[in-house]
Amino acid sequence: MPFLASFSVSIRPALLSAVATALLGMAASCTYSHGDPAPACDVPSETITYAGVISPIFEANCRRCHGAAVYATLGGGNDFSSYAAISSYPQGTLLGSIKHAPGYDFMPKDGGKISDCDIARIEAWYAKGKPQ
Repeated sequence: MPFLASFSVSIRPALLSAVATALLGMAASCTYSHGDPAPACDVPSETITYAGVISPIFEANCRRCHGAAVYATLGGGNDFSSYAAISSYPQGTLLGSIKHAPGYDFMPKDGGKISDCDIARIEAWYAKGKPQ
């Protein structure tokens, strides 16, 4: 019996450590930031406004060249720094460029095409009258 008592005492910390590690691993794996697939794109049910959706897309993908301080030198004169600037830009030209359609300058120039979901969001924003 003394052997069993010492065996169970020495096993408990190792077992507890293994269980804690496994639980922490499972908890960490439940978040999007740890490589889980992106949530499904459901543009029809989203509320798409310039401030809530469109501006963040342009911030992440466009403003390093088309921002207020750099558009004249890096962005070919195309300013995407504000609602007024983006909403006045021709929809067909903008969508042709971000969709990488033949005959358009592919944007962003220094990266791959933006996600199809973000493109659909921009299309929906135009279709809904470009809400702020």
